[in-house]
Amino acid sequence: MQQLLRYTLLIAGLYLYCNANARQDTTGTKPAADSTKTKQLKTVVITGQKRFIEHQLDKIVVNAGALVSTAGGNAIDVLNTAPGVLVDENGGVSLKGRDGVIIYIDDKPTRLSGTDLVNYLRSLSVSMIDQIELMSNPSSRYNADGAAIINIKLKKIKTHGFNGNATVAASQGRYSRANSSLLFNYRNRNLNIFSIVGYGIYKGYFSSNRQRVYTYPNNLLSYTLFQNVNEIHHDQSFNYHLGLDYFVSRNTTIGVLYNGLTVPYRETGKYNNQFNGNSDKSDSSVFSNSRFTTNTNRNALNLNLQHFLTGRRREININLDYLQYSQHANQHLESEVHHLNDTLTTISALITESPFTATIYSAKANYTDTLFTNIKWEQGVQAIYSERNNTSNYFNQSGNDLSPDLQLTNKFRYRENINAAYITLQRNFKRFSAQAGLRLESTAGNALQYNMAAKPDTSFSLHYANLFPTLYLMYKLDSSGKSSLGFSAGRRIERPSYSDLNPSSFYFDRNTTNTGNSLLQPAFSNNLELTYSHNRFTAGISYSHTKGIITRGFKQVGDAFISLPVNVDQFITMGTSITWTLNITHWWTANINQEFINRHYKGAIFNEGLYADNNLTTFFLKTYNQFKFSHGWSADITTTYRSKLLLWQTTNQSIGQVYGGVQKKLNEKATLSLSGSDIFHTSKTRRLTKIQYAEVYYYLQTDTQRLTISFSYRFGKSINRRERKTGIEAEAGRVN
Repeated sequence: MQQLLRYTLLIAGLYLYCNANARQDTTGTKPAADSTKTKQLKTVVITGQKRFIEHQLDKIVVNAGALVSTAGGNAIDVLNTAPGVLVDENGGVSLKGRDGVIIYIDDKPTRLSGTDLVNYLRSLSVSMIDQIELMSNPSSRYNADGAAIINIKLKKIKTHGFNGNATVAASQGRYSRANSSLLFNYRNRNLNIFSIVGYGIYKGYFSSNRQRVYTYPNNLLSYTLFQNVNEIHHDQSFNYHLGLDYFVSRNTTIGVLYNGLTVPYRETGKYNNQFNGNSDKSDSSVFSNSRFTTNTNRNALNLNLQHFLTGRRREININLDYLQYSQHANQHLESEVHHLNDTLTTISALITESPFTATIYSAKANYTDTLFTNIKWEQGVQAIYSERNNTSNYFNQSGNDLSPDLQLTNKFRYRENINAAYITLQRNFKRFSAQAGLRLESTAGNALQYNMAAKPDTSFSLHYANLFPTLYLMYKLDSSGKSSLGFSAGRRIERPSYSDLNPSSFYFDRNTTNTGNSLLQPAFSNNLELTYSHNRFTAGISYSHTKGIITRGFKQVGDAFISLPVNVDQFITMGTSITWTLNITHWWTANINQEFINRHYKGAIFNEGLYADNNLTTFFLKTYNQFKFSHGWSADITTTYRSKLLLWQTTNQSIGQVYGGVQKKLNEKATLSLSGSDIFHTSKTRRLTKIQYAEVYYYLQTDTQRLTISFSYRFGKSINRRERKTGIEAEAGRVN
C-alpha cells in the first residue's frame, strides 16, 4: 500500500505541474476543453468519443484506448473486454468459441503457452497498444496456423522532429503492481528512428480448492482427495521495440527492427492433499512446498526492404527474420507424507532443471499490383526453418544426497521446415466487393527424444502439404452503404506446439502433473460466417467444423491426475452474435455485444473404451457504457458475463465481472485516469471435470480485483508510420 501511495503522490505532483502549464498555455484563448472538442469532431464516431468496436470486411477492430476502465492495465485486460474473446487463467485464448487462437504483435505471431503467454501479455501495458484486430477468418496472406488470429497493434509515430508519449501507472489489489511505458520517435527527411519500451513489476496470487471423488467398481478402492493450493508469484517484465527506417529514395525504404523481452519469474506454492477413504475419515495427508523460477529471454531481428515500382501501383516487400528464444526453469518440490496417527513417514524432494531454446529463420517476399486498373493482386512466398531443444533433468533428494532420476530425465529436439506460397485477388464494384485467396503450405517436421534410462531413443516425423482457401463477399443493400451483407469462408490448420509435443512432465505436486503428447497430429477446420450490418447494428451467424482438434485432456494414472493435450475426433461450433450501439443521451453512449455459441465435441476418451458426444450452448454478454462530460472529464462502465462453458471433459460454471473508470484530460498533452477491474471480485473459476471413475471439482480465485491510477503525457502528434510486413508469421508463435 505504501508503494501505491508513493505513486499516487508522484502522479498528483505531475497533475499540478501540467495543470499549471495548461493555464499558462490557454491565456487569452478559448478554454482548453472547447478546443479539445473542436479537434475531436474531425475523427470521432459518437459525440466526441472514439468508438470501441469497428467492423471491417475481414476483421473486427477494437480501439484499446477507447475505454477508461482499462487505463493503466495490460493486454489481458483489453482482451477480456473485447467482444467474443476469452482468456483463461492458464493462458488459453478463444475467439467466438474457437480455441487455439494465435496472438500476433504487429502482424507477427507470439503465441506462447501457459505462463509464458500470460507473462508476455502482462508486459504489454494498455498505453503501448493502439488497436486489437480480431480475425476469425484471416486472409491468405496470413499463415494458416491457428483456429483464428488476434493481432495486437502497438502505437507508432511518424512526425518530423522528436516526439512521443510517456505513461506511468500503479495498481493495488491484494498486492501492488506498477508499469510504465515510453514511446518516442525521431524523424528527418531521410531517417526515421522509433522505439517503444515498457517495464512492469507484477505480484499476484493463485488460490484454489479441489476435490476429487473416485468411485471404482470395487467400492473398497474408492476414496476422496481434497486439495488446497496457494501460490504467490513475482515477475518483472522489460520489453523493447527499436527500429530504423532509411529512405533511400522516394520509392525505396530499407528498415531494421529489433524487439526483445526479458521476464524473470519466481513462484512459491503450498499444496496440501488429504486422502479420505470409505469411512470419510482421513487416511493420510501429503504436504508439498514448491519453489519455481524461470528466466525468459526473447530477441527478434527483422531486415525489411519496401520498394514501389513506377507506373501502376506496384509494391515489393522483402523480409529476413531471425528469432531466438530461451528459457531456463528450475523447480524444487518437497513433500511430506503423514498417516492417520499424524506420524511423519517419508520426506522426499524432486528437483527439476529444464533449459529450453528455440531458433527460427525466415525469408519472405510479396508483390502487390493492380490488374486491369481495378483488381488488387497480391502474391507472396515464404520459407521458415526452426529448431527447438529442451532438456529436463530430474533429481531425487534425500537429506543431503542428490541422485539423478533417469526414468524421468530426457532430452527432446524438434526441427521443422514450412514452405508457403499464396495469392489474393480483390475487386470493388459499385455495391459489391469480393476478395479471394489461396495459400499452399508444405510442412516437414522431425523429432528425437533422448532417454537417459536403459531404453532406446525414440523419434517421429510429420510430413503434409495442404491448400487453404479464403473468400470474403460484401454487398451494400442501399446506395448510401448504411446496410450491407457480408460473407466469409476459410480453411485453417492447428499445428501442435512444441510444448504439446514435448513428453517432459511438470509436477504441481506428487498427485498432479502436466505433460506433452508426442502422438499429436495437426487439426483442420472449415469456417463460415454471414453478417448483416445497418448503421450501428450488426448481426451474424457462424459455423466451424474442426477435425482432430487439439485440446487439453485428463486421466488418472496410479495416484497421479495427469493433464495432457489430445486430438478429439470432431469439434463443431455454431453461433449467433448481435452488436448494437445506442446514443442514450448526448453524453452517454452504450454498446452491447451478445453471442450464443453451441460447442459440440465428438470423440473417444483416450483408450478407456468410452465415446463422448457432448454439446452445450453458452451465452456471452459484454456491455460498454461510455460517458463524455465537459471540462475534459470522461468515464465508462464495462460488464462481461459468460454462462456455462463446455471444454471437452470439463464444464466451467458461469462467470462475470465489472470494470469502471474515470478520466480527466488535464490539457492537450496530459491525462490522468483512475480505474477499477473486477470491482465486485466476481471473476472466480468454478469447474467440473469428469474422467473414468472420478469427478474433479475445482475452485480458483486470483488477484483480479484491482484499483489503478495512471498518468500519461504526450509530446508531439501521433500519426501511424508505414506498416511493416515482417517474415516470421507463424514460427514466432510456436517457439514453445
